[in-house]
Amino acid sequence: MGNKRDWLGALALTASGAVCADQALTMEALDKRLASLEESSASSAASAVSDRISLNGFITYGVTRHNVHQNQGPGGPGPMANPNAGDPFYYRERTSDDISHRELSRVGVQINAEINERTEAVMQILARGRDNYDAEAQWAYIDYAITPDLHWRGGRLMLPNSMHSQYLNVGYAYHWAALPSEVYSIVPFDTMDGMDLTWSFRTGSLSHDLSAFYGSLDVPDNTLPFTVIYEGRNYVGINLRSRWHDVSTWLSYSHAELSADLSGGGLASASLDGVPIHGNSVGLQYDNGSLVFMAERSSLVPHAWFPERWGGYVTTGYRFGKWMPHVTWGATNSQDNSDVFSGGDPVSISLAQANMIRSKSWTFGLRYELAAGVDIKLEAQQFYDMSSDKFLASGSNVNGMFTTSTMAGPIERDDPTVYRITVDAVF
Repeated sequence: MGNKRDWLGALALTASGAVCADQALTMEALDKRLASLEESSASSAASAVSDRISLNGFITYGVTRHNVHQNQGPGGPGPMANPNAGDPFYYRERTSDDISHRELSRVGVQINAEINERTEAVMQILARGRDNYDAEAQWAYIDYAITPDLHWRGGRLMLPNSMHSQYLNVGYAYHWAALPSEVYSIVPFDTMDGMDLTWSFRTGSLSHDLSAFYGSLDVPDNTLPFTVIYEGRNYVGINLRSRWHDVSTWLSYSHAELSADLSGGGLASASLDGVPIHGNSVGLQYDNGSLVFMAERSSLVPHAWFPERWGGYVTTGYRFGKWMPHVTWGATNSQDNSDVFSGGDPVSISLAQANMIRSKSWTFGLRYELAAGVDIKLEAQQFYDMSSDKFLASGSNVNGMFTTSTMAGPIERDDPTVYRITVDAVF
């Protein structure tokens, strides 16, 4: 009997141990299963995020130099004194006669995040060498598709003033080392805070993008001995881009109200308060994959002491293999603002004279495709016809696209040349 009990007890203990072992194995398997599910869930979530977010960018390394040397202008006290007297001449893009590694160098990263089927968030961070690589949000907007052909965007947007303005920092997107300054320096800023509405439609074999925009902007000006903030309000405009086979055209018009307080520099009489200003641009492009031809003209007409100014260029190039030589002719000129010069205010007249520009140029360049998404460009731009008897008689700027200071004196060369080498990449 005792043996039977011992046997039954042993059997019970064995069974109990087996049950515990099975439970332990079951718990271990469950833990592994849960861990696997968590990893799968995390992987699925990461995959879902990666499907909704795309990242791309661009980078340019550039070297510039020009052959204009010493500024002979006097210094001295007073609000209109030249703060850079005795320094080297500076090209409007701030290239000095020393080799500059920063003027054209820049890097940008763009993030596109799909929020839902109709909504997307877009942000582009840009850092430019000329700004000491201080990163800023160049784009930051929401894109909402009202219909597949009608999109609304709101936030920080690129100013749609010119044919290449939507990708002006992406050097790989065009054949120049730098966009023609005769057109792309007329408006010295490239972003606004506001919104636009774009309708894509077709008329027969022509496709069109029609955009209307509204916003505001603040532009710092450091060309005077004191900093001025120009405030552009009620900035409105419309543009139309059309395409037909290898041909595309561009039309644009904009209007804004400009204000600026110049009293801090003793120039109160030249302060601006809601002064109307409008601009327009027209462009044509032909590109069949080999032959490239472009022409563009822009103008800015302010109703203030700013002189009216227009600029344009014509360019052509030919691709064969990885090579593309090209040539560009450009011109810019300021028109007399009779209201200012006949008004008699010496401060406004002096400011108008300092901002009048006249210049023509020839640009010869060569682009070589190093690899997919990478190119190298060599370019020389020679300026000429930067003054006239009318400009000299009025005391206006005679240095073309170089320093705008009337205190600088005439430029030392009548045919200054700017040299550029850039390497561009997109990723």
